Amino acid sequence: MWNDLDFRAFDGPPGSGKTRKIVSQAMAFPGEGAVITYTNDAAAVVRSRAPMVQAGTIYSLTWPYVKEFVDKASVGKAGSNKAYNQRKIEHIFDPALLSYVHDAPSSRPPHRSEHVAKLLHAWRGGDPPTNLSSETASGPLKFVLPLARWLEAGAPMPEQDRLDWVLIDEAQDVGWVELRAAAALVRAGGHVHAYGDPGQSIFGESKGVFGASLPPVWMATDDKTILNKGWRVGDPVASAAARVLMSYYDRPASTFRAEHGTQILTWDGSTPPRIGLVLAYSRRALFKAFKGWGLRKTAIVPKLGKADNDLVLSTGHSAKGAEADDVYLLPWSRQAIERFEKRDPATVRLLYVMMTRAKRRLFLPRTIRARLPL
Repeated sequence: MWNDLDFRAFDGPPGSGKTRKIVSQAMAFPGEGAVITYTNDAAAVVRSRAPMVQAGTIYSLTWPYVKEFVDKASVGKAGSNKAYNQRKIEHIFDPALLSYVHDAPSSRPPHRSEHVAKLLHAWRGGDPPTNLSSETASGPLKFVLPLARWLEAGAPMPEQDRLDWVLIDEAQDVGWVELRAAAALVRAGGHVHAYGDPGQSIFGESKGVFGASLPPVWMATDDKTILNKGWRVGDPVASAAARVLMSYYDRPASTFRAEHGTQILTWDGSTPPRIGLVLAYSRRALFKAFKGWGLRKTAIVPKLGKADNDLVLSTGHSAKGAEADDVYLLPWSRQAIERFEKRDPATVRLLYVMMTRAKRRLFLPRTIRARLPL
């Protein structure tokens, strides 16, 4: 699949201007293409900067092709005789998920596209179990199922319908199924350029980030370029963040250190700041602080930048891509601190993401600051 494409990976450290570079490249590429983003909000940012550029998640961009691929007669049998729609197509592929959930050690459905890809690779149809409801399949998985089934059939897209280029944002969180889908959208000789930072992966080992291999995008090509310029985070924060991440991914501070300084200060989290970005380890901690401070009109991510009082609360992962002059980390629980001390990859990456949102000042609880390699 990759041999007949111009496939490249761009390793973009925090604050290296990945979105700006993506928009610039999208506007410069000839022909028809699309920018694949991780969320709909990110797609809206791309469209606001480049209104003529097609942007969306991999699922929204491939959905028209999935609809064309699925046999409409089968759709009619799966549901009522109402209009041809996404919900009916989901029911066609639910039996595969139901069979997996039925046989799995846990009743909790998988939430990783690789699991679904393996499931569908072995699935050859059959009647769904009668003791499980289709409601067992929920969330993003319902989008992955028809997409993976479409790919399993060879992604039968006419050459004239394919794109000249695709740019992938947040590529470190793109699994093999999504990556195959992105490549399937592009005609032979076209361009697939992926931008991301392996150190900011939210899926970690489940997508092959820390272990024997890099994320799928970085494994799919030897053509990798590091964006060696930082615009956001200065020392000492940049150096501390690089040392936090070092044992899992070698991200030298020199690849993203800004020319200005970024201070590290201490705060206890007892009172809300007047302005800035407040980051929590979990949504539970986030809402606990929100309630304890008696806030009413503060934005909670994903609605970044919508706060009337210029204060935004977010979990660390939800704030990826965000930045603020002043960033405050809420105190972590004892369990979270223990995970960091044990070098749990997901916890280490989370702290790395949180620290690198700050442009001027980073405010840390004493329990976190005391454990940083300063």
